[in-house]
This record gives sequence, C-alpha cells and structure tokens, in this order.
Amino acid sequence: MRTKKTQILTAATAFTLLVIALNVLFPLPLDKLSQRSSTVVTDRDGNLLRAFLAPDEMWRLRTPLAEISPDLRKAVLEFEDRFFYWHPGINPVSVLRAALSNLRAGKVVRGGSTITLQIARMMEPKERTFRNKIIEALRALQLEWRFSKDEILELYLNMAPYGGNIVGIGAAARFYFGKPPRQLSPGQAALLAALPNSPNRFRPDLNPQEARNARRRVLDILQARGAISPTEHLEAGSEAIPFKRFQLPFVAPHLAVQLMAEHTGQERIVSTIDLGRQQLARDMLANHLRPLQRLGIHNGAVVILDNKKRELLAMVGSGDFHDDQHQGQVNGATAARSPGSALKPFIYGLGLEHGLISPQTLIPDLPVDYAGYQPSNFDGMFHGTVSAEQALVRSLNVPAVNLYRQLGENGIFNFLKQAGTKSISQPKEHYGLSLILGGCEITLLELTNLYASLACGGQFEEVKMTEHNFVEPARRILDEGSTFILTEILSKVRRPELPAVWDASVNLPKVAWKTGTSYGNRDAWSVGYTPDFTVGVWIGNFNAKGVPALVGAEVAAPLLFAIIDALAGKARSRWFQMPEKVEERRVCTVSGMTPGPFCTTSTQELHLPGISPTRPCSVHRQILVDRQSGKRLCSSCRLGRTWRTRIVEDWPPEISAWFSRHGRPLDFIPSHFEDCSRIAAGDGPIINSPQDGAVYRIRAGVDPRYQQILLDAAVSNLTGTIYWFVDGRLIYSGPPDGRVFLTPEPGTHNLICMDDEGRSSNQKIVVRSDKKLTDLWN
Repeated sequence: MRTKKTQILTAATAFTLLVIALNVLFPLPLDKLSQRSSTVVTDRDGNLLRAFLAPDEMWRLRTPLAEISPDLRKAVLEFEDRFFYWHPGINPVSVLRAALSNLRAGKVVRGGSTITLQIARMMEPKERTFRNKIIEALRALQLEWRFSKDEILELYLNMAPYGGNIVGIGAAARFYFGKPPRQLSPGQAALLAALPNSPNRFRPDLNPQEARNARRRVLDILQARGAISPTEHLEAGSEAIPFKRFQLPFVAPHLAVQLMAEHTGQERIVSTIDLGRQQLARDMLANHLRPLQRLGIHNGAVVILDNKKRELLAMVGSGDFHDDQHQGQVNGATAARSPGSALKPFIYGLGLEHGLISPQTLIPDLPVDYAGYQPSNFDGMFHGTVSAEQALVRSLNVPAVNLYRQLGENGIFNFLKQAGTKSISQPKEHYGLSLILGGCEITLLELTNLYASLACGGQFEEVKMTEHNFVEPARRILDEGSTFILTEILSKVRRPELPAVWDASVNLPKVAWKTGTSYGNRDAWSVGYTPDFTVGVWIGNFNAKGVPALVGAEVAAPLLFAIIDALAGKARSRWFQMPEKVEERRVCTVSGMTPGPFCTTSTQELHLPGISPTRPCSVHRQILVDRQSGKRLCSSCRLGRTWRTRIVEDWPPEISAWFSRHGRPLDFIPSHFEDCSRIAAGDGPIINSPQDGAVYRIRAGVDPRYQQILLDAAVSNLTGTIYWFVDGRLIYSGPPDGRVFLTPEPGTHNLICMDDEGRSSNQKIVVRSDKKLTDLWN
C-alpha cells in the first residue's frame, strides 16, 4: 500500500516537475493574451460615447467579468465547459467521451476542449494535429497555473470570435443587441454562448435560422441540466433574432477624437461628459440650426461646464459630424475664431478692480482717433457719455476701447495671457486696441471657461475633460468684489426672446450673459452663466462665410437661453451671494460721481470701498450771475455788485462740444464779466482736428477746395466764442460749434485755438507737395 502511495506521489512530483520545466523552456506568451483593444471613450458613469477600431481593424471592447450578465456566464459554462471550475485546464473525462464518440461515428462529431484549451488555441492558432494538441494542452496547464478561474473565463469572453471583425462579448453585445453585456436577456445570452462555435454560420444578421437553432440547442442543455425552467426556456426561445447589426453609440464624436489623440494607447478613457446633457445640447443645436440653413448658416457648437468642479459636461463640435459638405468633422468648440464683443466684460471687470470705474461712472462715447485707429459702435452712432454699466449692457465699442487704453499694462491682453489663453499667441502690438472688439481669435472652450471664472468669483482653473485629469491649481484673475459687480451688470442684459420687463418673470432663471458678433458677421457668440453652469454657444460657418443674420443676440442667444432653461430645472431662485467687500452707495444721477453739494438727485450703485472712484461731482456747480449785466461773476469781480446764484451743469469741453453739435440741451452759462481783471484758470480748448504733428500731402490735379483740413476744438459750455489763428493770422472768430476749414499750403504751420477768456491750445502740422502750388491760402 505504501509502495503504491509512494508511486503515485512520485508520479505526481515528476509530472509537476515536468510542467515546471516545460513552463521554463516554453514560457507562456502573455502578450498574445492581450491584443490591442478598441479605444473606448465613456461618459462619467461609464456609458459608451464612442469606440475606435483596434489597430488590426477588429472590434474589441474589453469587458471585466463583473460587467457581464450572469445569464451569459451560466450559458457559456453549461454549453462549453460545465466542469470548468473543477478541472486543471484539461478534462480527461470530456477528452475520453469525445474520443469514443468520434470513433463510433468514424468522424469528428464532438470535441473535448475546455474553455482553457480554447484560449490556448486562440492565443496561438495552429493546424489541428496531434502534436499541436499536445502544445495546446501544455498551454492550458500554464494558463491554469498563471491565472485564476475567473480570470480565465474573462479571457475567454474577451477573446472569443463572434463573426466578422467582432471579437469578445463586449463588441458582440453592442453590435448584435445594441446594449452592454451586463444587460443581456436570457435568450440573447444563449445565442451569444453558441456563436463562437461557428461565428459566421451562426451570425444572426446573416443566417437568422441557423442562429435560432443554435440558441435552441443551448437552451435545451440549460433546461436539461436544471439551469432554467421550461417557462424560462419558452420565454428565451421566443425572443426575436436580430436581423442586422446595431450601430455603436456615436456621442460627442469631436471630443472622443481629441481625447483619443491626447491619450494614445489608453484603451478606456473615462471623460467628464454627462450623457444626458450632451444629448440635450446636441439635439437642441441640431433643431436650432435647421431653420437657419435657408439663411446660409450651417454650423454651430455648444460647451457646458460645471462651475464648481470646472468639468466639461457637454461639448458639441458641429451641427452634424457626418455633414461633409459643411465640414462637420471640424470641432467648432476648439477652433479659434474672432469673439467680437464677447471679451468686453473682462475689460470692465479690470476697470472695476483697478478703481477706474464703478457701475455709474461716465465713460466718453465720442469719435476718437488713436494713431489712425478710429473705433465706432455697432450702429455707427455715438452717445457723448454713457455709464459703464450701460456701455457694457448695450455693448458699445468706443467706451470699451477708451477704457482699455486707460488701463494700459493692466488691460485685456495681459489678463488673457495670465489666464493661459493659448489662442492669444502673438505679441501685444500685433493686436493693438482692437483686441477688445474681437481683433483676435479664441476658442469657444477658452471663452466659456473665462466666463466660468466669473461664476467662480474670479478664480481661473483649467477645464477637466477626463477623470483624474491633472490641472494646475486654481489662480485668481479678478477679485471677488469686481466679479460680483460685473455679474450683476451682465444679469441686466435683456433676454432676446422677452420684453424689457422680463426680470419680473419669476419662472425663468436669472442669467449673467453676453453676446459677440465678429467683423463681417462671420461668427455669432453667446455665453452665459448661473451659479451652477456656464454655457457657451457659437453659430457660424466653418468656411468663415459671413451672413448678415449672423448676429450674436439674434442667432446664438436664443439657443443659449433654451439650454440654460433646460438645465436649470427647479433650482431657479439661487443666485450669487454679495461679498463683504462690496457695498451699496448713492451717486449723482447725472455725473455718476459721489454727490457734491449741488447735486439734486442721486441713484444707487454697488461699489468697492477703498477702490472705486470717490471724486465728488464736478459737473454740477454754482455760479454767480450779475443782476444788472447778466454776466457771470467770480470772487474777483463780484465785490460791489449784486448777484443771484444758479446751479448749472458744466461738462468737460469735449463732452460739451459734442452735446452742442448734436442738439442736446445744455445749461446756458453767461460769459464772464468783461471788466474783471482776473486771468481765467482752467484748461483751454482741446483741439480735436487736426492731430498734432500730422502730415498732409497736396495731391496734384485735385481742386484745393476738396483738400481742405477741418479745424475742430472742444470747449466747455462756459465758452461763447473761440478764435483760430494760423501762423499768427486770425482766420476765424465765432461760436465753438462753427465749422472751420483750412485750405492747405506747403510748409510747417502753427495753429492756435483761443477761447473768450484768453485760454489757448496750439499744434503744428506739416503740408507737403511735389509741386509748388501758389495762391491756395485763403
């Protein structure tokens, strides 16, 4: 007995040593067990967004065993290898039964392969010879030595062929039933359990009857072994056989392409996309673009960000990815385009932060010339002065340019660079002052993230697109107080689909938002934010074709609000909390300055104590009027005379001159008492035209009358008469709003403009000509 036991032990030891030796001499080719899978991009919850073919043009969607239907695992084990969890990779009983059956039949009618042996065969496909079967048996033992039973089952389900270029249960469940493996029904599981036995013969889309028969055989085995009841057999057998392949999900295709390029070699990329919101944005964009097609507008893009986590919830790159005629595969969310006025809020935010403005501060809206650059408003009109709040709400160009110039090095260029805006790649001089009006390019994603920074109190952070996405720590690009005031201003912009009293509609979410329209009507933008989300919309054509209807407020804003309304749900009463550093104060209704002693009305505004301008109102002033002559008196000439007081509006010269020329009523201010011996203080006239040092060239052959130079100066409404001198010669005396033209003569000329109180300004100009012209001087 002892000898027999010893013999068995010796044999087992020898066998073990043999297996170990063979394993050392012929190591398991593990690389062949992990062929490159298809790259899959999923949403935040693991839902498939898009998959890409593996390098060998096969579809492999690697699936963990835990995500595979228990019905499928049961069907595979009962049909393929019922003793899988008991044998060491080779089932001697099954091999013997198969051999006897094949001998009786005189042909191969039954196989003895275990699941492990099938993996060995798929790992190293060979001709079916006795020698190769010995090798497969060795590989099976090696697999059992190396992996657990669950790992081997997972390998099999991911390597099994399912017809055509479909490999593995993940791809098979998607292509044949349009669902992930964990959702397979019993009937679907039975069909897929049979399919690897003869993948092309049993393909349901090619041979539905063969597929039905194969499924019935699996169900028969399951019922015979008590794994399912007759009722379950009947229900599973009555399920429909798919007659064609399903299409794989194709959601967020532009983002999927981008992430695949950024994560080369990674099989599974989990994005931050929210599937429901992605589909919402996609469908709403497609519906919005449909009626715009007849206007020549064919594309658009949408970005939705989660403000708190700064995660990308949705990115729609075009109206239709498959629209080759209109370049649908271009990603409009990451393509750099001119933003028009969409950058303006940030220049006002900087103005608030640096104490240049508060909401009611008046900014000049007058014709200006900055070294040849002459900005104008969208409607071609000027307004003299406008509050900072109204300049932003009405998206006026000239006040924004004036503020940008006033900010100097603290302007929008350095702000965008600080925020890491990669699209701003040229030096500051390349853009000039037009940068604030869209004289640059930026992507919708970058722009939307800048607005999200406003929603986060001025904190900038890179957008996260994937789980575990490393980004730089958040950094402040605007202070919290300025951001809050700016947000309040942007929330006053009237929604395009509602009347002026829209804010009384309590069922609508409050939104801070802005639009932009690029030069030539090539791009229409609208970006808005609430405490929870920031949404960006771009509408246009990828070929940059301009269309008159491409106006941000008209074609982009309606879609913005439709999306925000859909996102808001019931959480519509929440709004931003006012920071402690922001307070309310009263300012002069007319000047926007803190009230002076002569201001009669005031209005409320938000301000930053210690930062916002505090200069008392200088527009309202008290004058003394001589009762006898009606002239204006000063402290030097009022002695011995009787007078009365008047409160008047005394505007700066350039403002006063513009008001006068455009019919805006000005307070009449009498001229100064002519017998007064005091020299008037203050600034003299401001010469608007010509520019100091300007060079003019006389064109030969053109009538000199058509080459005249406009002389224009701005004075306060205290001035009744101005005088123009050219090289010491008086050429005009009259009211300040009179039109004065100078016929040029070659040479350098000194121009002087003097008011009726003796204050003056002077400039030099140069006139050149190739041929000496005479008798041109009036």
